Amino acid sequence: MRQLTLTNTLEYYDVPQIITATDATGTRYLCTLYANDVDGYRYLGVQISEPRLMAFVGGQLDLRDAYLHPEVGDALYTISVAGEQLMADAILPENISEDMLPEAGYFFDASDLTDDTDAQIDTYQLEVPAHDRVTFSTLISRMGWHASSLGKSLRKIAAL
Repeated sequence: MRQLTLTNTLEYYDVPQIITATDATGTRYLCTLYANDVDGYRYLGVQISEPRLMAFVGGQLDLRDAYLHPEVGDALYTISVAGEQLMADAILPENISEDMLPEAGYFFDASDLTDDTDAQIDTYQLEVPAHDRVTFSTLISRMGWHASSLGKSLRKIAAL
């Protein structure tokens, strides 16, 4: 059993439906709620790399496919939430029931995160290591964000 730390809530409907978490070594997990009862919330989790997580967040990866075709064969977990703690137990693919899996055809839509209130503009300054610039620029474009100095920064990095 390993302890996880919640990093993001991607989908919320009454309770967190889709979350991301990390373990002590920084491994990422994509988790989908499959049970909410007196024992607490239970999620099906899959270890996921950053590029594949970005593909999901960018609407290019079906949620069900992330579980049916994990990047690593033994990367599936049941995640139980009790209070503030998330605990992950490994589960074999043959022990996953159909009711634990999300329905086919769910692609994350970041536009769902917006509401009908007036748009606000927040400005952030991020320092991105040179080896992560492609991932960062891909994320920027998929999320519809605007990076005013991204081009100048990338040209500076390329010149080094």
